[in-house]
Parts: sequence; C-alpha cells; structure tokens
Amino acid sequence: MQAKSKRLTHEARKGDETKIKDDFKKAVQQSYQQAYSCASALLGLNPKLVNRSGDEVVVPQIVEIYPICIVADHYPSLNFQIRQFLTSLSHKSILDPLVTDVFALDSMTEMLDTPLEFLSYLRLRAKFGQKLIVSHELIALSYHLKQTLWVSDQHDLILLEDDIGADLEVSMTVRREGMPGKRTPDGFFVRHRVTALGRLLHQIESATSPTAVNLGLLLLTLNEEATLVISQAIEKISFLAASDWKSHDFTVGIASGAGLTVHSNYDSVRSATAQLRAHCEKRKYSQRASNWFGLAINPADASFRFSIELDYPWRQDQRMDELTRDLPKAQPVAMLAMLGATKAKVGRNEQCPCGSGRKYKKCCLLI
Repeated sequence: MQAKSKRLTHEARKGDETKIKDDFKKAVQQSYQQAYSCASALLGLNPKLVNRSGDEVVVPQIVEIYPICIVADHYPSLNFQIRQFLTSLSHKSILDPLVTDVFALDSMTEMLDTPLEFLSYLRLRAKFGQKLIVSHELIALSYHLKQTLWVSDQHDLILLEDDIGADLEVSMTVRREGMPGKRTPDGFFVRHRVTALGRLLHQIESATSPTAVNLGLLLLTLNEEATLVISQAIEKISFLAASDWKSHDFTVGIASGAGLTVHSNYDSVRSATAQLRAHCEKRKYSQRASNWFGLAINPADASFRFSIELDYPWRQDQRMDELTRDLPKAQPVAMLAMLGATKAKVGRNEQCPCGSGRKYKKCCLLI
C-alpha cells in the first residue's frame, strides 16, 4: 500500500488540463510505481525482510499482490482520471491497482471486515475494473454489497449511477452515528452469509492453511446464482450422507481451468483425504484443468472439515486416460449435476433432500 499526501493544486481545481495531469502523476502514478517496485521486490528470488530489531521476518510464498494507492484528500473525478491517465504494468502476480481516497478505504474495511471478504473485493475490482464506470469507489462497493462485483462476459462496459451508493451512505451513518437502520445494505452480501456456502466460508476464514484461503477467495468470486446452486448441492449431499451413512459428492466447474469436488461422509480424516484426493486427481485430469479444489464437509451440519488443492499443469498420461475413460464430465455451475452420488431412497411424501421445503414428489422426483 502506498499513500501520497499530494493535493490538487488551485490551477487543477479550476480545470487546467496540464496541471490536472501533473497532479495525477505526482499523487497517483508515482505512488503506483512505488507500489509496483515493492511488489516486484517481494516476488524476487529469496526476498529477505527484517524488523526494526534486526530479526528476520519469514515471508510465505506469495501468489498475488494487490497494490492500493491512497490519496489523503478528496479527489474530484478521481475514477475518471484513472481511466484516462494511469499507466499500469502487466504482471501475472501483481494485479491492477485500486486507487481511491482514504475515506473510501475506511468504508471498505468497515463493510468488508474479514480478510477474505476484503481481498476478494480487491481481486474482483482488479478483474472487472476496466468494465466498470463509476464516479467514486463507494459506488462500486455499494454495488458489490448488493449483488457482488461480478460482471458477465456478455457485458463489455457497465455504468453504475451514483444513486446506487445511497444505501451504503445510510448504513455508514447507522454504524458511525448510531442512527436507527440497517448496518449493511440489503442485497447479496447479507443473503450470502446465511446460505450453506456462506456458512462454510465463515468457517474457512478461521482456517490458517493457504489451501483454505485460496478456496475461500475462489468461492467469493461466484455470483449469487452460482452461490445458491452450490449451496443447494451442499445441503443435498449432506442430507443424503446423514440419512444413509454413505459417501456422497458433487463436482462442478467453477472457472476456466479450475473446479471443485465436494465430499460428504463420516470417514476418518485420513481415509476421507485419500478418497477426496484420488477423486480430485481424476476430475482435474478429465477436465484438463490446471487447478482443482477438494472440500470435505460434515454430513450432520454441512460444516467445514478440510480442503485440498491440486495446482500443477495438465499433462497427458496413459494411466489417467484409462482411469477417467468413463468418468462423467463436470458441469459448469449453471448446470450443476449430482455426479457420482449414491442416491438414497426418499419417500414420495417426505421432505425433498435438496432443501426446498417441498415434498419429494413435487420437487426433485419430477426432474
């Protein structure tokens, strides 16, 4: 994170284009270049950090770096200047910078109060930033809270009006001034936390392994439709496993080159890990994916048990060709299918195991 105290000059405020560009360069462009230099150093060979006492600080393997450039003053039209003037560099591990003022950062950390939620927003903002036109960062944040900052490939450019941020302003007033009202704007962010996937993500937040963190970041990039579909599948396999004490699973393609396999069973951690890893290896190979996650959940309450990650380039292998010859193809999230699950017998008049609340005969029996 790089912060600059450079303020707009009087000439720039009056609209002098030359001064506007000069102020932007000093306040933002130079800040970004400093952040990029620091990020490049962290990604260099064997970086060494020491604290003020001279003790070395252990640096874990860095996968992604999110540069943030903060201005200490309110900058009119900052987001439009970014689109016009900012020269960003390309690097697979250094994402496009988030440029905003300190007041917006304050609101972001207030609303996105867990590390995964905050980092996920930075990742989505970097991924879809060029597709969004907003007058201020708070508009993008408010949109994210309402329906997640996820943009379909069908859209090349989206303009977000300023009135989208009204609910966020109200919620911040509730939090800071103690006024009556909702502390978080109504929308996907609130609804997501009470879904099966939302509850799992809350538990993943407490896990310290890099695998769990990577899985959490991936799941937080899903839109609301995908979140609901996966949540229903989680509830269904948990219900089935709790009913017949057998192992149930589903597999889904989440993004290009990535996927997820979820297991629900009462097996020991050692046995469940071996089964899940073998299943994920087959799925990853059959999908020719470079990255695949496995998630084990408890049948009793669909809670988090453990996760695994397979992250290596796909290479053709004759033995794997034989093992995956008859393996059904994983479906994308929009067409999620229960692949390889052993179905338990459910009575026609019993509650449907998908969690819809309807009778089985009027729900999944019709599919």
